[in-house]
Amino acid sequence: MTASTIHLAVESGIGIITLNRPEKRNAITDDMRSELIEALESTSRDRAVRAVILTGNGKGFCAGGDVSGMAERMEAPAGDVAFNGWSRQQRVHHTVNLLYTMPKPTIAAVNGAAAGLGADMALSCDFVVASDEASFAWS
Repeated sequence: MTASTIHLAVESGIGIITLNRPEKRNAITDDMRSELIEALESTSRDRAVRAVILTGNGKGFCAGGDVSGMAERMEAPAGDVAFNGWSRQQRVHHTVNLLYTMPKPTIAAVNGAAAGLGADMALSCDFVVASDEASFAWS
């Protein structure tokens, strides 16, 4: 599966999921989260995949959630802002839970900063392998 923001390759029984927004340090958008959920569910079901590696393209592993969409989301009617935020958060929880409960070993290959959701995803994996440039930050 190749998508604009998530790349999934299977090599020698290893599913390699790459976050692919290097220009934004792989910050997660709503569409990207949907693609990531699809890739995680696919590797979970695929009997040919024996383990999963999650990594980021470019200098950063994942900068967390992409905050650039916040201004647009805040323009929604007041009642919708809270519900939409809750709904998005449920998808975030689902994403992290897919990693945490994956029925195969998961490895976070952290090649740079892992902030917020990026740190959550890395720490939800069974193993973390970090480069010298890796750092973790969350609130």
